[in-house]
Amino acid sequence: MSIKLHPKYGLNASVRVCFVCGKETNELVMLGRDSYRLTGREEAPRTICLDRKPCATCQKWMKSGIICISVRNNEKNPANPYRTGGWYVVTEEGFIKALQGAETSAAIKSRIAFIEDAVWDKIGLPREPAKENT
Repeated sequence: MSIKLHPKYGLNASVRVCFVCGKETNELVMLGRDSYRLTGREEAPRTICLDRKPCATCQKWMKSGIICISVRNNEKNPANPYRTGGWYVVTEEGFIKALQGAETSAAIKSRIAFIEDAVWDKIGLPREPAKENT
């Protein structure tokens, strides 16, 4: 595969970020002339999320439970809602128990659940980042 250089910005690289956690993955995405087609901008942004592929760390968390991400109430974009900062991993059993009566099969399959702030607070998920055991 060849990359056509942008006439002004050359390779026009961006750093890939994880769709799930939003952190940089230390992978470069070379956009070249395709930057405008992909981003709507001539110059590539410093960071970019091009797909829903989770990073290695998120993949590890997904094996241990469901990644819960707090989102704005009544969000209009269910595929990529506005995130409000809450991020927590809950075991599958705990997830089902906390959201009893709600449809949980899609979240269990994808291992990601976008949870509106009102529900997040009602079930008592913390807003501060959890400290990892190292």
